[in-house]
Amino acid sequence: MSPRDDPHDGVLIVDDDSGFRAVVEELLQACGYEVVCAENGAVALDLLRSGLRPSIILLDLMMPEINGWEFLALKRREPALADIPVAILSGVDALEAKAATLDVCALLKKPIDLDALLAVVAKTR
Repeated sequence: MSPRDDPHDGVLIVDDDSGFRAVVEELLQACGYEVVCAENGAVALDLLRSGLRPSIILLDLMMPEINGWEFLALKRREPALADIPVAILSGVDALEAKAATLDVCALLKKPIDLDALLAVVAKTR
């Protein structure tokens, strides 16, 4: 998926763990999704600001440069990006208590249940 495409089934994976990204990317591609990966929030914001419009962003919280918390705050401030759904995929403990304040469509705890992940992505298709 290039930044100029506007697919209804595209997924942006934002996670600094290259192994995790590769597994999720392979799973989603096998299910027919177009996938773009970013290793941190800064790269993801660059892609989005260049015109990438995925149907959902799968976001880790703990990353270098711009982490997931900062990414959410910056995304929220940009009207062109604010309405793209975000699902948190994180190993952060006690995240459920903060979930209500995150403005996300789903919260999945690592290690990820792949069926739950596919269900979340399918809802935004």
